[in-house]
Amino acid sequence: MKEGTMPAMVWVVDDEESVRDVVGAMLKELGYEVRLFDNGEEVLKEYKVKRADVVITDVRMPGMSGMEVTRSLLEHDPEAIVMILTGFPSIPDAVEAIKTGATDFLSKPCRMEEIRVRIERALDSRDVYSRLKRARVVAWVLIATLPVWFILGILLARLLQS
Repeated sequence: MKEGTMPAMVWVVDDEESVRDVVGAMLKELGYEVRLFDNGEEVLKEYKVKRADVVITDVRMPGMSGMEVTRSLLEHDPEAIVMILTGFPSIPDAVEAIKTGATDFLSKPCRMEEIRVRIERALDSRDVYSRLKRARVVAWVLIATLPVWFILGILLARLLQS
């Protein structure tokens, strides 16, 4: 986490209490604000009220799966950062997670440093994307106003010649 910035809010969704507690403790140790959820429905309901910076969800849970949570979160907020965490990593699950829109795919157990790096990379990527969007708007405004500046330049040149 960067010095002088507010800690990112990370939500952990897992039906296994022990996994939630361990991942939550790791994230708190890394300096993040953490909320723990035991099912996808609860997260979706809460996300409509207050957004998290990052959501880490288990793939296989009773009721709503992690893929369904990811899909629903991204429908509600296309810029959401959702990471899939699984105890049963497989290439088909990883491919489905990325196709669904997940930012990353982590396997249990995961190391604290690995989680930190992946969260920071995702947050930095979102920040760069946001700045790029703003820069595009500024560029288009400048391009759109170029004729005005050109005309003003001509008028100023004529005024200075008089």
